[in-house]
Amino acid sequence: MPTLRKDQIQDLGRLFFKERRCIHGGEPGTGKTPTICVLQRARWDKHGHKTVWLMPMKLLAKNLDEAMLWGEWAPGEVAIVDGPAAACRAIVADPRVKVLLMGYTRFEMMADTITPEMGYFAVDIDEWHKGFGGHDSKRTQALYRWCAARRDELWFVPMTGTIYNGRPDTVYPALQIIEPRYYGTLDAFKAMHDVLDPWTMKVTGHCNLDRLQMILAKHSIRRLWTDVHGAEEIVPEISSCRMNAKQREAYDKFRDEAILELENFFIDGTKPGVAFIRARQIMEHPNVFPNLLEGGEGFVDICPGEVPGKLEEFTDDCHEMTDLGRPMIAYAALIPQQYQLLEAAKAAGRRAGIVNGDTPPKQAGQIDKAFQAGELDTIIGSPKVADCGFNWQFCGDREVQDVFFVSMDYQDTAFFQAYKRAMRKSRNTALRIKIYTYIDSIDQHIMRLTKRKSVDAASVEHGRVALPW
Repeated sequence: MPTLRKDQIQDLGRLFFKERRCIHGGEPGTGKTPTICVLQRARWDKHGHKTVWLMPMKLLAKNLDEAMLWGEWAPGEVAIVDGPAAACRAIVADPRVKVLLMGYTRFEMMADTITPEMGYFAVDIDEWHKGFGGHDSKRTQALYRWCAARRDELWFVPMTGTIYNGRPDTVYPALQIIEPRYYGTLDAFKAMHDVLDPWTMKVTGHCNLDRLQMILAKHSIRRLWTDVHGAEEIVPEISSCRMNAKQREAYDKFRDEAILELENFFIDGTKPGVAFIRARQIMEHPNVFPNLLEGGEGFVDICPGEVPGKLEEFTDDCHEMTDLGRPMIAYAALIPQQYQLLEAAKAAGRRAGIVNGDTPPKQAGQIDKAFQAGELDTIIGSPKVADCGFNWQFCGDREVQDVFFVSMDYQDTAFFQAYKRAMRKSRNTALRIKIYTYIDSIDQHIMRLTKRKSVDAASVEHGRVALPW
């Protein structure tokens, strides 16, 4: 039976004896899950309180194993709630079950049927930032109702190393459950922390973040990776790529004229949001561009005969990693690009698997285990999907030394969480983080945006650091 570290025992004591409602804000790789699993067992043994444990679907199988290991439950006392509605209701009503594992959407659908009379007084939420960042969402409102129904005896532990996820109001739902008297309403929260343009009334920045930092510090456990494992040695590398001729011509024309005439259709960039999306598609996957013909399906190649510059560089990196005998992880924000990277990796002789929004949870679990066992040597991932829970520091007996970001997500937290998949404990080698950018493109805008978000987050959460560019 494994044992908790001294710092994990300290965290367990705080969560069990002092604060039933507390954010476990340990950074990825600091061991939040074992502490929570032992806490769930202690709640039942001491108080007879059962737990609902919420998480991304891809973590269900992994966390079931963790719960059984650390909680020392008997078979049937921990259950995954998934599948047909009738089967889910039967699991929830089963008196033998002490811990329910379920996805966020399942909880939204079933929250009102999981009553205090069944013994469920605790809710732990893994990767909180991925499920409950919006006050007005039906999911968050369901959580508010569930917590309010058992306020006096409620146990509430959101788990995330990035509670501040791009803007201050992503912190609001957790604080509202822990102690609603700080702000009272979302409008009051925004009045305190949003800076508005007096003419347009649009948010232009944020203020009073020191107040938010003090409140979070009071109600959070904050374990840094460096506190647990020692100095974090990462080597960021910004790689400037060149678009190929047709790609550059199409991108520049679209940027300058907000419209691009192709053989069969126009790409309209007159609406800012659409323009941004189309510009990224021209940049990242012009060979599989959406078919914009009326009623059109599938994709078209708007740069026939050419390979995007980033894809060329990625292919070269795959060959280099093979020559060096090293495993690798690569992230891309756009789905067609992710599949292009998968094909390129396999063509270069890599044993690659993909974990993105299309990957069923069972298959994602199989790919995860195959990589950890060394049966695969390459993971292609979406930053938002692969940024939670996975332990990819080792591929068999080889430590991952290289993480590639071929295209970036808009959230600084996605970048931070994604590269931390390769930093689950003390490392033997430095971790190289290579970020691909196109020269003279919106890549620079995305990097400025994520940098600004990370600077704000660093002023709110102890130990958060600004992105390294």
